[in-house]
Amino acid sequence: MEALFSEGWTKRFANKWNNSEIVAQLAEANFNSLIAFGYIEPEYPEVVIDIRNGRIINARQHHTDQIGEFDWDLRAEPEQWLKWRGNGPGIGGLGVAIANRQLQFRAGDYRKMIRQPLLARPFLKFFAFL
Repeated sequence: MEALFSEGWTKRFANKWNNSEIVAQLAEANFNSLIAFGYIEPEYPEVVIDIRNGRIINARQHHTDQIGEFDWDLRAEPEQWLKWRGNGPGIGGLGVAIANRQLQFRAGDYRKMIRQPLLARPFLKFFAFL
């Protein structure tokens, strides 16, 4: 299994995403976002994905000299990402993970997103691609 957030992992993640039902669901919501995710400790995220009409058009590892404004920035400890790999926390566990700061949103409005079914379902499916 590839290391989480490696270059190979990033390409595989984008391929799985773009070949899933998430694309159509997010396209219906006119979802365009620059999403970062990574570990809690570093200032910068590990990976950045650019989504246009639900499809990832660019997925790359993030480098510290590349600073940008992210619509969403999700962070967790390495062992937490690995625990969620392939099977996320689910809707009930998601609230607990956020309350316990196991999953941190440095950018983005978690509450607004989770209340919109066209966004909430794809977000929960995101963990299957880890």
